[in-house]
Amino acid sequence: MGWLRRLLGATPKKELEGICLDLDQPFWKLTGKTDFPCLLRAIANLLPEDSILYLEGGSPNKELRAFFSRHAVPEREHVAVATLWPRPQCYHVPATRENLEELAGLAERCAAPELAAHFHVYRQGKVLLEWHDAFTQPMLLSAELPKDRVESFALALSMSVKRWKNAAG
Repeated sequence: MGWLRRLLGATPKKELEGICLDLDQPFWKLTGKTDFPCLLRAIANLLPEDSILYLEGGSPNKELRAFFSRHAVPEREHVAVATLWPRPQCYHVPATRENLEELAGLAERCAAPELAAHFHVYRQGKVLLEWHDAFTQPMLLSAELPKDRVESFALALSMSVKRWKNAAG
């Protein structure tokens, strides 16, 4: 089946494995509507230093490709790829205030699918934010993030927040 995957341009099975949010541990679930510019500006007050944005599966325009060319770094951790086909482009970008503000400005001038289909944030081998099918699924945040910051983040995005004890909870 590997030859068929290669022929069709599908994501290799090995790339589907990697770090992801541990849903067996408590986490925050955010629901509601927001947009990338608002998210990127609000996230600066949520994340600890050295966090990395992971953007997967977008169709970046010329401006976004130039941004990624300047700011993307080699992956520090392999995030489990969520797109089976076609094999997605993935970008790892340090979540500095400068990068977030520049990316938010670019996001104001493009459609969300140009930026990413799946949006995650990780740090030191752990996923802090996991948003599969961004804008259609709930955004999940690690419970390691402080409650007051998560609540302020949700308020800035006009999203509802609920703490889940675990996936079965």
